[in-house]
Amino acid sequence: MKNIYLKALWVLSLIVFANTCKAQIKANQFNSWWYYSGTYQFNERFSTNLLYAWSRHDFVKEWQISKLGLSGNYNLSKNFGVGLSYEWAIIFPYGELPVPEKRVEHRFLERFYFRDKVGKFSIGSTIEMEQFFRNGEFLQRARLRAGFRFPLLRNDESRQLLGMSFFELIFIAMGGGQEATLTQNRIYGGFDIALSKNLTLGLGYLNQYIIIRPEIIENDHTLLVGLFHRISFKKD
Repeated sequence: MKNIYLKALWVLSLIVFANTCKAQIKANQFNSWWYYSGTYQFNERFSTNLLYAWSRHDFVKEWQISKLGLSGNYNLSKNFGVGLSYEWAIIFPYGELPVPEKRVEHRFLERFYFRDKVGKFSIGSTIEMEQFFRNGEFLQRARLRAGFRFPLLRNDESRQLLGMSFFELIFIAMGGGQEATLTQNRIYGGFDIALSKNLTLGLGYLNQYIIIRPEIIENDHTLLVGLFHRISFKKD
């Protein structure tokens, strides 16, 4: 199953490269995304997550996206689980290829996820189906994600102090009687810095590649700064 996910992402990455070659208009832009992600574990199977993303264009000068999300996850087994999410997002006109006007999106997501360890690598992949409303229009897409984490430094108690993360996230437009179409690809690489036992700072680079039309491409270079907080309510 792991090989299937990796091969699928590799093929889709080639499609992204092909679109790059034939693009006639390509906007290269610089952004920064600032995240808070809180995960609250209630027992071995059930957890919730609260997310806020403050996304800025031209580093921090202008609004790009404001997003608030709430999700629940249920572990079916040690390696597999399912989840539901709701996201409220405001998209602002920004950059060289702006949307016509500020808009609000209500997003509903259903996901199936896989987690495992291979040596020191913690690997994972997620398949999400998304339905969202934009200016009264109903749209659908799929999100495919695969990535890994790797510890670089541990303390005497084997708790990770510094780690490395990588992921690729692909968006595919679906529904409406149309063929599935690749619309976006994100690739991230960065570091996980432990601030305390339950608090981690993520710092890295994200490339966001948006296919507006086959001949019009937005290529965003993004500094990603995330604060990840984990609280366990499990009874001993």
